Amino acid sequence: MTGTITLWVFGLLCFVVAFAKEAASGAGIKLPGPQTTGARVGVVAVGLLALILGTAIRPKGDAPPVAASTAAPAPATAASTTAPAAPAPTSATRAAPTPPASSPTGLTVAWSGQVGIPMDGGVDFDLTPPGRDSGFPKGIYAAGFTATSAVLREEIQMDHDQFGVWTGQAPPSGAACSDWAVTHPGDSAHVGVGSLVCLKSPGGRTALIKIDAIAPSDYRVDATVTVWSG
Repeated sequence: MTGTITLWVFGLLCFVVAFAKEAASGAGIKLPGPQTTGARVGVVAVGLLALILGTAIRPKGDAPPVAASTAAPAPATAASTTAPAAPAPTSATRAAPTPPASSPTGLTVAWSGQVGIPMDGGVDFDLTPPGRDSGFPKGIYAAGFTATSAVLREEIQMDHDQFGVWTGQAPPSGAACSDWAVTHPGDSAHVGVGSLVCLKSPGGRTALIKIDAIAPSDYRVDATVTVWSG
């Protein structure tokens, strides 16, 4: 850059030298300079050449660059991916209570309680609560009493109960009891205190009969019964 300025200054001085003498002479001032027109032309040519050379060798990066902003643009605020919180339900929007889910098997408890199974009449498990039918005898009755056992039998009827003694370790569910009665039917069941009997009635109900007591003198078996429908 220093060489460029020097050539530019030299070229300008050549112009001054070439024309200053003539201008000063017109004002009555004597200055040194070229005496003839040819000499002035030579000095002007040298000045032009100096200006051209100075421009040619000027470094290309010397021009003052336009100041660029070094500040990086502020990053765009990332859009929030979190969904806005749902408003708290009001009394107008609060959903009604959800009813209990139905059993996968479709069975629901229709009745549960104590039942006495006598010898002189059958207990109909299609009734609620189970008991003797007012018409033709139905259901099962107790017979064959000993001090610790009895035999459950079926009344003579057109539509039969299916029942059998449950042999599992734990009491069955309604569905398991229903399957057991259908797959292990018999016309009698020998029971003692603690025995479990699964029964499928002609009306499609399932009953789990747990023997609580044997009463030979009363010719009755006392039991806790759960009845499912569906």
